[in-house]
Amino acid sequence: MVTPLGYFDLVETFPKPGCVVCNLVLRDVDHFLDLLLYERVNEPDSHRAFRARRGLCNEHAWQLTRYKGGALGIAILYNATLDEVLNIVEQVPVAMPTAPSGIRRFRNGGADSAGPALAERLEPAMPCLACELRNGSERSYVRVLSEYVDDTQLQDAYRASEGLCLPHFRQVLRLVTNPEQLQLFANIQATIWRKLKADLNEFIEKNDHRRAHEPMGAEGDSWQRAVRRMAGEKGVFGSDPRSA
Repeated sequence: MVTPLGYFDLVETFPKPGCVVCNLVLRDVDHFLDLLLYERVNEPDSHRAFRARRGLCNEHAWQLTRYKGGALGIAILYNATLDEVLNIVEQVPVAMPTAPSGIRRFRNGGADSAGPALAERLEPAMPCLACELRNGSERSYVRVLSEYVDDTQLQDAYRASEGLCLPHFRQVLRLVTNPEQLQLFANIQATIWRKLKADLNEFIEKNDHRRAHEPMGAEGDSWQRAVRRMAGEKGVFGSDPRSA
C-alpha cells in the first residue's frame, strides 16, 4: 500500500502551533488562491467558474484582496462575474403602470413573484471554488489521520503537537472504528487538552490581585489557544457549528 502524501504533510505540520488539519487546509486554500490569481486568471474555466458562483464567498473574497499584486487578477475575474449578474438583472421584465390595488405587476405573464424569482437567479449556481477546495482537503487529511492512528511516527508527532481542534477531532472520531485505536486517539488528545487546561488555570490564578506581581509565562496566551482549539482556526469553518 502506497503511503498517501497527506500522511507526510500531517507528520511535517504537527510541530507547528495550532490544529494540524486547520493549518494544512489553510495552506491548501492559500496555495489555490495564489495559483488562481497568478497562473489561471485568464483561463476560460476560471471565468466560467466565477460567473456561475458569482465570485467567491465572503471569507475567501476578502482573502483574495490580501495578495500583493493581485489587483489586476481580481479585476479580470470579477469583471466576468459582473457580466453574468448584469446579464441576469437586465432581463427583468418591464414594470407595468401601478394597478388600482397598488400592486406593481410585470409583463410577460409575471406578477408579484418577479422579485424573488430574480433573487433566486442571482444565487450562486455552485459552491465557492475555495470552499470546495477547502472541504476536499479537509476530508482527505481527516481520512488519513483516521487510517494511520496506529502509526508510531504519526502518534509521536501528534503527542508532541498542540493537538486537533474540537471540530476536527470529532471528524476523525467518526471514522475510527477500531475500539483500541479509538481509545488511543482519544487518550492522546485528552492529554494535550489537560496541558492546555493547566495553562488556563495558571493564567486565571495569575490574574488574581494576590499574584498580580508574577510575570506571565507560556500560559499568557492560553485563553487564545483555548478559543482556537475549541472553534478551529479562523477561516476554516462557517458560522454554524453543526457544519463540523
